[in-house]
Amino acid sequence: MMWMWLAAAFLFLLGLFLWALWRREARSAGRSVSGGIGIPLIVILIAAAGYILVGRNEHTGDWLVHQHKYGDAARFIVAGKAPEMAAADIPAGAMARVLQSQLSRTPSATGWFALGSLYAQLGAPAQTEEAARKSLALDPDSATSHLLLARALIEKTGGKLNEAAREELQWVLDREPNHDGAWMMLTMSADRAGQYDLAISGWESLLARHGDGETGDLLRRGLENSRQQKAREGVFASLTAQVEGKGLPPGGTLFVYIREQGSAGQPLAARRQVVPSFPATVSLTAENWLQAYPPNETPLVMGARYTPAPGAAVDQAMISAPAVPLQLPQKVPAELVLSAP
Repeated sequence: MMWMWLAAAFLFLLGLFLWALWRREARSAGRSVSGGIGIPLIVILIAAAGYILVGRNEHTGDWLVHQHKYGDAARFIVAGKAPEMAAADIPAGAMARVLQSQLSRTPSATGWFALGSLYAQLGAPAQTEEAARKSLALDPDSATSHLLLARALIEKTGGKLNEAAREELQWVLDREPNHDGAWMMLTMSADRAGQYDLAISGWESLLARHGDGETGDLLRRGLENSRQQKAREGVFASLTAQVEGKGLPPGGTLFVYIREQGSAGQPLAARRQVVPSFPATVSLTAENWLQAYPPNETPLVMGARYTPAPGAAVDQAMISAPAVPLQLPQKVPAELVLSAP
C-alpha cells in the first residue's frame, strides 16, 4: 500500500514542477500566465492518483506478484515441459490465473489440459469443461482430455452420469477397452444416476482385472450394492401423489418429496413442478431420487410444499402439506392436502 501513496505523491509533485516551469517560461516570454494548463494538469494528476489509490483493482498487486513468481512455471507447462518448481509449492488458484494469462498468448493442448485439471482441483466444473474442450480442439485424440471433459460434465450434474459424459467415456473405452480410470468413472456415476445395469457391467469389468485383495473386496461391495438397488428399482422408481390445494391459487411451484420417517435434511427423492390447477398429480421416477433406494423395511413418508410464485426455490415454499406414510408397494396415489395459511 505504501508504494501507491509514494506513486501518487510523485505524480502530484511532478505536476506542480511542470506547472511552475511553464509559468516561469511564460513570464520570461512576456506571456500571460493566468489560466493556462495548470488547472487541467492538476486535475489530470489528481485523477491519476485517484485511480492508483481507489480505482485500481485490489487484486492487481497479487496478480503481478504471482505473474513474476509463477510465470516461468506456466511457460514450461504450456510448452509441455515439467516446471522446475514443485507442484506442491504452487497454490492452485494462483497457478490457474497465471496459466490462463499465458494461454491467452500461447495456447497449447497441454496447457489447456493442465488448466482444466487445476479448475477441477478447485471445484469449478464449468471452467474445467471449457478448458478441456479447448484442449481437445487442439488435440482431439487426447484420452486424458476426454476423461477430464467427462469428469466436468458429471460434476455439473451432481456426480451423475449423463449422455454427454457417457459419450466421452465411451470414446476412451472404444480405443482402450481396459482403461480402469474410464471404467471407474463410468461405473460410479452410473450408479449415482440410477443406471444400475450399466453400473453392474462396470463393476464386473473391473473385478475381472482386479479381483484380488482389498481392491477386489471394495469392487465386490460396489457390485452387490448396485444389484440390491436394481432389485428395489421396481418398487421405488414410480411413486405418485395427488395434491389438493384448499384455498390456494394455482400456477405456483409445488415440491413433492419422499424422506425417511422422522428424518430431516435432504430428502431421498424430490420433484418440483409448476401447477396449472388443483388437484395436481405428481409422479416421482428414478431420475428424481437424490439418494440411494432405502431398504424395503424402512418407514417412509411423502409430503409437499408450495408457493404461489412460479419457478421459485424450495426455501420459498412456506405452505406445507402434512406428510403421510408411504405404503409400498404403492397401489393408489398418496393424498396430500395443502391449506392456505
